[in-house]
Amino acid sequence: MDKRKGPWLLSFIFCLGVLGSSSATTLAQTQSKTRPREVRSQTQAPRPSTPVPALAAEATVTLNEQFLNALLEAMFTRLGAPSFPLALSNEERPGINRPAAAHGVATAANQCGSVVVLEREMHGVKTAVRFENGRIVAPLAFSGTYSVLLLGCMRFQGWADTAINLEFDRERQVLSARVDVQDIHLSGIPSIANGVVIGMVQNSLDQRINPVEILQAAQLTARLPINAAGGALRLRAKDVRPEILQGSLRLHIIYEFVNDR
Repeated sequence: MDKRKGPWLLSFIFCLGVLGSSSATTLAQTQSKTRPREVRSQTQAPRPSTPVPALAAEATVTLNEQFLNALLEAMFTRLGAPSFPLALSNEERPGINRPAAAHGVATAANQCGSVVVLEREMHGVKTAVRFENGRIVAPLAFSGTYSVLLLGCMRFQGWADTAINLEFDRERQVLSARVDVQDIHLSGIPSIANGVVIGMVQNSLDQRINPVEILQAAQLTARLPINAAGGALRLRAKDVRPEILQGSLRLHIIYEFVNDR
């Protein structure tokens, strides 16, 4: 307690106590003269107190299509187009050694670069995020190259129809999006290799893109120092409930307060 504020604060509290007790005595004496004394049974059980319901700690974050698509536009124009290998290399596959006889073939394939590249737009389809009919959909335009032993290096392009599902990891305090590839439209590949390339493109998008972190712990948590109470509280997300509206996504973040001294 501040030494300057201590004496007058204690005096003020003392005066309140004296005045309160004096008023109560005077009132009791007055009432005793005007009405008979009320006698209550000592065996009467006290009335149980009604519990106070806990207040819901909730914050709402709204993301609209314009914001997310502006983010995609900035990625393509200021950073570059993301690219992914079509398949895991031998070095990435556990327990598989590359045969010496196949070294020349693998070198030729690496010169072609079997990759899929996300594009801003392809055949009139633009990579974008849309909120519609209670779902999150995201067409992904792409191009790529693939080396086939007898056909050589082939270039392909197209787009994928995808749906996005949101997942909240309470332990890691991370909200992630998982891209589910539902259909692939491909052109530039001979029919003999069409099915193989479609499968490789789908696997590459599934394995290389997922999961996409939307909100990380730094955005979901906050520390609130309360010096007068001798400590601090931290907001910790218990759950994130998405609400998909027409043109926007509303995230309801349910919080709990934990000690953070």
